[in-house]
Amino acid sequence: MRVLVTGASGFVGSHIIAGLLGAGHDVRGLSRTEAVGDRRRPGAAYIGGVDVGDASTMTPAMFDGVDSVVHLVGIIQQARGGQTFQRIHVDGTRNVVERAQAAAIAGPFVYMSAIGAAADAPAEYSRTKFAAEELVRGSGLPYAILRPSIILGKDGEFAAQMTDLVCHGGLPVRLTVPVIPVPGAGRNLFQPVFVDDLVTCVLQLVAKQADWGRVYEIGGAERVTFDDLIGGFAAAIGVRKPLVHAPIALLRIAAAVMEAVLPRPPVTRDQLANLKRDNVTRDDITAVFGVQPLGFHEILGRMYPSAGSTAHP
Repeated sequence: MRVLVTGASGFVGSHIIAGLLGAGHDVRGLSRTEAVGDRRRPGAAYIGGVDVGDASTMTPAMFDGVDSVVHLVGIIQQARGGQTFQRIHVDGTRNVVERAQAAAIAGPFVYMSAIGAAADAPAEYSRTKFAAEELVRGSGLPYAILRPSIILGKDGEFAAQMTDLVCHGGLPVRLTVPVIPVPGAGRNLFQPVFVDDLVTCVLQLVAKQADWGRVYEIGGAERVTFDDLIGGFAAAIGVRKPLVHAPIALLRIAAAVMEAVLPRPPVTRDQLANLKRDNVTRDDITAVFGVQPLGFHEILGRMYPSAGSTAHP
């Protein structure tokens, strides 16, 4: 089967492409920037310079012979130069859907959404993810929508963000700080999923070993608080500092200032808004896909094997 993957140069994209190639699929990867280093998987055909928010960068030839699409493009933070949630999540998904419709793909259009996607979500990130889901649902294409919790892997962006928070307090300058700042009370829940467990679910959908036309929530084996999440990363990389909780209202003021002066602020008001809801899932990963997912501390053990038991609080 020929599978087209958008966001091919990203963390999740590189792992999904590796899984698809290992399962014997022909893979074509589209991305805005070239896939390099370990994220460029031998055997895949890569096409760079594709901006899903600009339909003119996608040609019909890119979708020729494609049986299935795995659409992964998303941003967690808006940036200057048109990198907005509306443009990437909504307009970008619309453009990819229209190309897939024109190519009359027979396999599923797999869309990677996120837990918390809803029309009334407090964060624009989640509202635009839901708007993109609606486009996929109304496309007339066979589809499957995945809503994962936080996706973890050694080379993932979230791991880099946690390392920066633990070591430098998430500041825009790399200073050593004596504490680890935590937005809010630190009691909101997450259900991190290992990237390889997520890949297994995608492979089953492409092979039609799971039903299409559904929304699936994908999480790991453990629900952990934000405090536990941060503390786990700190222990895994050998950092021992106290956690200091900062009121969300105060952080919103600081985030507004940083958004005004920095091209990529370490935290945004939209990200803080997302902390108002727990980030946990149904048990679809086991009940539907038969995957026994790793728990958070098992994931840390895979990501930082030299840490051993120090990955546990």
